[in-house]
Amino acid sequence: MAAVSSVLFLKPLPGRLEALMRDVARAEKIIKRNGGSLRAYNEVSGPNAGTIAVVVEHSDWKEYGNYMTRIETDKDWQSFVAEINSAKSPNAERVASGLNVEVPS
Repeated sequence: MAAVSSVLFLKPLPGRLEALMRDVARAEKIIKRNGGSLRAYNEVSGPNAGTIAVVVEHSDWKEYGNYMTRIETDKDWQSFVAEINSAKSPNAERVASGLNVEVPS
């Protein structure tokens, strides 16, 4: 089965990288508890250079669906997202997001 991942590109605002990475660490705990595997990448070239790519990976579509069902009802996740979305001084700008599926080789 093909792996599935979601990706969110975040551009840290000046002086806010450390705070953003603390947010990513908080999110990772909740994501892992709900069955996702998180990786963060520093985009060093291309159209999203200077951003942090936050990637949540799943082994297949079924696992992805189960994860989404769990995370959407997780009270800690809901509180975290509400806090991030209501921040008067955000740590990053959302640049892009996507859903990816592994290409069989």
